[in-house]
Amino acid sequence: MPPIAPAKPSATRRDRYGRAPHQIVESLSHSSQQRTKPASQSCGVAGKAFALALMLTDAFLTAPSAFAAPSALDAHDGLVVTCAACHGAAGEGSSTGAIPRLAGQNTDYLAHALSMFRDGTRASPVMQSVAHNLSDSDMHELAEYFAAQHSPLEQAAQAPQAALIEAGRRLAELGDGANVAACFGCHAIGGKGNGARFPSIAGQPAIFTAERLHEFQARAKNGAAKPGTMTAVAAQMTDAQIEAAGAYLSTLSR
Repeated sequence: MPPIAPAKPSATRRDRYGRAPHQIVESLSHSSQQRTKPASQSCGVAGKAFALALMLTDAFLTAPSAFAAPSALDAHDGLVVTCAACHGAAGEGSSTGAIPRLAGQNTDYLAHALSMFRDGTRASPVMQSVAHNLSDSDMHELAEYFAAQHSPLEQAAQAPQAALIEAGRRLAELGDGANVAACFGCHAIGGKGNGARFPSIAGQPAIFTAERLHEFQARAKNGAAKPGTMTAVAAQMTDAQIEAAGAYLSTLSR
């Protein structure tokens, strides 16, 4: 069994305006206090919007979409506008700040992830500090809005080499032996996702995918990983495999 690659220390995530997570939370809290609230459900609207930040990938069961109706939100809604500060106007994500792509993501996955942050079953200092303000309706509408977006892929400052992309394709389609499962085995052909627990990984910025896999590796060091989980799979991946997977997935459309 190959040794677990050491997790790389990650730089502090910043939004498109250079704000660190704690600065974003403070800004959103101040903004929400200044807003006029037409109803109790609108309390903390500005703060709620950042609850889509740092969406990360996970893997589990398939579920049919429970939110088929179109979102009541539009690009000028306060929730969407604040999300766009980090994720882009159409949820395209960022290839420089490890900000995930939300455009075209599975609706059930987005809503499920937000509910986990709100309930404290998924850890993130930033996400847990703001997600508790979101109502079920907020989460569903945000999920529906971003799932319906079809923005162009974010281009990295330096395009990955063809050999690296090919190595990533083989890993995504075939895996590597018994320990590193094929990405598409859980996340569906083309990495387009499959229900609330198997999100789309296609089109995610390479830096985001790599950072997330390193986070899974760090988690594996804290205890035995359950077989078949992303923590168990990532623990067996080398840095070269992580780089290749990120490069290939970043070229795929949803």
